[in-house]
Amino acid sequence: MLEVKVPQNLSLTNTLNFCNKLWNLDDADHYDFNFKNLGLVEPFTMAYVANELKRYRKSKPDCKFTASDYKHKSYPAHMGFFKAFGLDFGNSPGEAAGSSTYIPLTIIEVSDLQDEAANMFTHIGDIIENKTEEIAKVLTRQKDGDLVDTLTFSIREIMRNVVEHSHSDIIEYCAQYWPSKNLVEVAILDTGRGIKEGLSNNPFLTINSERDALHLALLPGVSGKMYKGVKKRENDHWQNSGFGLYMTSRICRNGGNFFIASNDKSLYLTSEQKEDKECNYHGTALRLRIDTRSITTYKEMLDTYRTEGYESAKRFTKNNALEASVASTMLTRDFK
Repeated sequence: MLEVKVPQNLSLTNTLNFCNKLWNLDDADHYDFNFKNLGLVEPFTMAYVANELKRYRKSKPDCKFTASDYKHKSYPAHMGFFKAFGLDFGNSPGEAAGSSTYIPLTIIEVSDLQDEAANMFTHIGDIIENKTEEIAKVLTRQKDGDLVDTLTFSIREIMRNVVEHSHSDIIEYCAQYWPSKNLVEVAILDTGRGIKEGLSNNPFLTINSERDALHLALLPGVSGKMYKGVKKRENDHWQNSGFGLYMTSRICRNGGNFFIASNDKSLYLTSEQKEDKECNYHGTALRLRIDTRSITTYKEMLDTYRTEGYESAKRFTKNNALEASVASTMLTRDFK
């Protein structure tokens, strides 16, 4: 039996290191994952580790997997962490009701969103926006306001990217709000094809690696579906234009931080730094950390980032900037 000790502190760095090492473990017939030391668990790292443990188990179908020293870990059990990777303990993902400070690990089938949009004769973007607004309201225990609008916009843009680009069957998310720290963390993950493949249809992009794709995807106006020569559809405010990741990362970097992983590469961004990190994920995983003190006037904030994005896009595309769709820079109700 090979014992694998889960780290005490599942910070972002520790989580990436632990999951990277999974794939270099010695071969064994039996793996036991020991959770005795597990202490700090955050939304993103919890979801990330659960996905990687599940994927690792599937990669070794003939091996035995057990867990030990986990039954006193009430918080991750309540959030759906253990059942997410196949251990029969605690709540299932989405089972806990959530509260004013957290959203439990939850999995949405993309096909369910598509069916709901078809049944309601509406665009899937409207369905996603309605769901993300409810998430924001539950998380903040507020019916409206700048924080609700900002969270709705940020979560919606990431979920739209999953549906439009990833080819993933699921969207996985969870969140935590720490009012005493003025901090909101939102985790959104998929098991799709990654950023590089998502941008591969754009003939104007030169992409040699997943790292290239990540850096390009965060530039305003860069998209795998909207580029010079693609006809802009009249009255379609949901047409993709490549501003969603840029805008969301700008919101997070204003006092918080932004992390995105795509297959074997990842980026960590703050207002002062951009850091490449190695990972071994399958799909795309994002962590949004927003400093609630920086959320003042929602519309003015987005207008500032949008204007700066247009100017940047002009430089990137040599004065042939792609125009951002309205939906990539504001909430639907802002222009109704």
